[in-house]
Amino acid sequence: TMPSTMPSAMPLVMPSAMPLVMPSAIPSRVPSAIPSAIPSGVPSVIPSNTPSDTHSSSPTITNAPSSSPITSVELQRRQEMAAAAVAVSGSASIDDTTTPQHKALEWLLLDDDLQLNASSPSFEQRYSMSTFYFATTNNGQNTWINCGADSSTSSCSSESERFLSSSSECDWFGITCNGNGEITKIDIRENGLTGSLPMFIKELVSLSSSLEVLRFSKNALSSTIPTEIGQLSNLQSLYLNNNNLVGTIPTSLENLSKLTTFSVGNNGMDGTIPSGIFHPTL
Repeated sequence: TMPSTMPSAMPLVMPSAMPLVMPSAIPSRVPSAIPSAIPSGVPSVIPSNTPSDTHSSSPTITNAPSSSPITSVELQRRQEMAAAAVAVSGSASIDDTTTPQHKALEWLLLDDDLQLNASSPSFEQRYSMSTFYFATTNNGQNTWINCGADSSTSSCSSESERFLSSSSECDWFGITCNGNGEITKIDIRENGLTGSLPMFIKELVSLSSSLEVLRFSKNALSSTIPTEIGQLSNLQSLYLNNNNLVGTIPTSLENLSKLTTFSVGNNGMDGTIPSGIFHPTL
């Protein structure tokens, strides 16, 4: 259908096959609109992998001119990257424009200087680390003490690169990679991290084949320790002490056969440590 040329005091947005994205907190250098079968007053940048069940015979009215159409190559790139992100996080997280996952994918599509595609070897872990950043900064509205994305509110030494910088995610603050460029260690302690562990646990699990050390000590992470943490099969050290965690320690940690260090003191948790965890160090 084609948009009407009649003006309207309020645009009427019909259901679209693509989720709608509000403007990003980080300015975009790439045109942000993907043509929709039903034009919308809000540009859509992330195509949906599932068609809408609702169809309309009426045109949708918009009071804003449409952006220049993107190329078919760029459209395919966005579709493939969205599908790859869905494989990690699930479609609900990608379709919801308020989630860290959606914000991370939007950043990769529009603002990341590397302009990766879904087949890039580092796409999945760069997406996961970007999600982690948005999840621990209230979608970029808060700041970290060190090496956050915003240089005006967060200092960073010359030895580290800021999160969401154009450098490899292996060079971002607190990240260590092996010789194959795979993340083995995330050590971001005492850095003002907020949010909850369940918000980004799926993205951490996507790194399970290489991730050995997680150190989030002395931050302000909240909620419970999610059971999915038991899927980090190569994890050797887990430091969650001095946060705002509550609830009990999940028995799924017994699955971490390589775990030798587990620090969870100075939180608001209760219950006991599962007996199957190998010699935890508190």
